[in-house]
Amino acid sequence: MLRYPIGRTNVRNLLRLLLSISVTAAFLPGCATTKVDTSPHTPGFAIVDGVKLHYLDWGGNGEVLLFIAGTGDTAHTFDKMAPRFTDHFHVLGLTRRGFGESDKPSTGYDIPTLTEDVRGFLDSQHIDRVNIVCHSAGGDEATLLATKYPQRIGKLVYLEAAYDRSGIQALESSDPMGAEVPQSEPQALHFKGMDAFKPDFTQLKGPVLAFYATYGKHWSVDDKTPAKLAEDAERFMETAARPYQQRNIRRLQADVPRARVIVLDNTNHYFFKDPKLRDSVVATMRAFLMEQE
Repeated sequence: MLRYPIGRTNVRNLLRLLLSISVTAAFLPGCATTKVDTSPHTPGFAIVDGVKLHYLDWGGNGEVLLFIAGTGDTAHTFDKMAPRFTDHFHVLGLTRRGFGESDKPSTGYDIPTLTEDVRGFLDSQHIDRVNIVCHSAGGDEATLLATKYPQRIGKLVYLEAAYDRSGIQALESSDPMGAEVPQSEPQALHFKGMDAFKPDFTQLKGPVLAFYATYGKHWSVDDKTPAKLAEDAERFMETAARPYQQRNIRRLQADVPRARVIVLDNTNHYFFKDPKLRDSVVATMRAFLMEQE
């Protein structure tokens, strides 16, 4: 199930900003699937404060580039994108606790704890400094990590991830298409963690590249949506969802004046998988990440 964009979703998604996302059936524990994982990675596990975290290593040489997915997703979200950076970076992807093959403890889904999971993972791999690409909810951990440990963070790339999602419940309650139901207890706890977290982008010290994706219509509206409901959904987009997104874009530009902000219209939360955009997105990311500071 997707947390906001394509397909049936709810406000937590666009208003978490499209935060999210589901684990594809191919990677849901216990789900039968015929999908074959052909991405050139090596899987591994790191133990952080007693919690086993699953990660993927695509190899490569150079500085470390770490991919962090959104809620419900795993490192496999980047199976096609990540290998395109191994010519200049050692590329890794981390799956947070509660999802995929990582442990699913009953606690620890607040953003400070999840951020310490990332730091602990870096320590376990003897990584002193890292560049981060984060999607959706992964932006929370990336922002707090860069705020608390600026000396360990190189460049930050936000893929629909630089949002303040605190207080999102009031906004999602007004979505006529309905709010999304968490798909697991860990995801429900993660939702609460995101609701409680207020990012401070003014503390970001390093280079920042932020992509935002805008929608032409409500992500849950299709040809089968009743006309009145579709009208209500468009009114919600016009009066609530789009203004929410624009406020977040303006905030990042004000808080991080040096940030490079790219707005992509009429696409979706997974714009980096969009056949029309994926090559140009990767090219932009590569140019930014390889640029000398």
